[in-house]
Amino acid sequence: MSDSAPVTLSILRPAAGGESIAHHDGRTVFVTGAIPGETVDAVLTGASNRVLRATVTAVREASPHRVPDRREAMGVPGAGGIEFAHVALAHSRTLKEEAAADQLRRIGGIDPAAVGFALHPAPSEDLAAGVDDTTAEAGTRWRTRVQSAVAPDGRPGMLAAGSHRVVPVEGDALPLAVPELDALRLTRRRFPGVTRIELAAGTDSGAIVLRGPDAAAAARDLVPVVQQVPGDWSVLSAATPPAPQARSAAQRTGGRRARGRGGRNRGGGAAVPLTLHAGSGSVTETVPGLGRSLRVRGAGFWQVHRDAAALLTRAVRSAVGEPGDGLVLDLYSGAGLLGIALAEDGHRVLGIEGSAEAVEDARANAHGLDARFTAGRVETAALVADARVAVLDPPRAGAGAAVVDALTASAVERIVHVACDGATLARDLRRLTDGGFRIDSVVAHDLFPLTGHLEFVAVLSR
Repeated sequence: MSDSAPVTLSILRPAAGGESIAHHDGRTVFVTGAIPGETVDAVLTGASNRVLRATVTAVREASPHRVPDRREAMGVPGAGGIEFAHVALAHSRTLKEEAAADQLRRIGGIDPAAVGFALHPAPSEDLAAGVDDTTAEAGTRWRTRVQSAVAPDGRPGMLAAGSHRVVPVEGDALPLAVPELDALRLTRRRFPGVTRIELAAGTDSGAIVLRGPDAAAAARDLVPVVQQVPGDWSVLSAATPPAPQARSAAQRTGGRRARGRGGRNRGGGAAVPLTLHAGSGSVTETVPGLGRSLRVRGAGFWQVHRDAAALLTRAVRSAVGEPGDGLVLDLYSGAGLLGIALAEDGHRVLGIEGSAEAVEDARANAHGLDARFTAGRVETAALVADARVAVLDPPRAGAGAAVVDALTASAVERIVHVACDGATLARDLRRLTDGGFRIDSVVAHDLFPLTGHLEFVAVLSR
């Protein structure tokens, strides 16, 4: 269908995930690369009985919020996962807020105004008066975790939008990455036999995980490089089959950014073993407001934006409030970030997490606190008789019916739901309200600038 003649579209409103909506031939069109209010030429790339998909080829009437496509300056023209590369940063937030409010109404049956819905920038991305948010650099230096695809010739890159084709990075900077990751200069290297590179930057530490049939050899070659970089840098490898037999998470989602946790919180399948070639194998994370540093395995989950851990711990602490007689459940607890923050405030905490390795990290991080972490399925929340508060931070798929039903069947009186997908959050909220909870507030934080994603914190009680 992409070979068909372009059609002219009037762009009406934003859609979730960074697309925009138009109408053509009696059907809704989800358009990539447009801004509401524009008139564009677009080529149709997909069709069903009810909807079409299209990509902009030319702009006839441009929005005043359109800026030069930042992907050109990043050295990855046409790459996916940076859906608002062509939009001024402040306006991208406006579009994301409108799309998220629509999801709450349409999927959750929630009046955004009634729950105080609003979107806030990350603190380091807040635009002071007079700051130019249209520059190529605006909103581009925030990712502490990066997953890079690898081209057939070994060059690191990003998947092209809606494709499995790799766009190699031209230049020294990894798109959207914090400067600490650029210090590795990995874009100037070749990684033959590697299909994916995972990078993590912490406090004076970091990790590089190479995956692919020849990842071990590439990792050994990389050891002398990281030894020249300040801090404790680890190099790990995992022998995985070549593509397409072992498609990456980014490939399975058509280039959209996945959260990187997969099924780990639901007691998911065994991970491919990692071999440590250099360093401790872990990353140290120092979170403002937390009384201790945390250690996270190099391939473990951590919030991606440099501000996210501190922002979310503050939000959760505020929502949970003062310690009471009951237990606080930390569901999908990962390495223990949110539960440890609450335990430092004096709460008794029980964390439940599907990954045994993450539980090991959480237990070590929580040493000396009244916080227990256990590997298991979060549906067991209903079995914890003295739980009065539940904090949950599920993967992008959301908590789902089984977990929500377990919470409604429990003695939990307050829920703090941290979510990274508006649609699945709205679905979870609808089921929770059907089960007797009321929504006190829903707030979005733009912890994924220039992408189609947001982070949400919803507070419920009964």
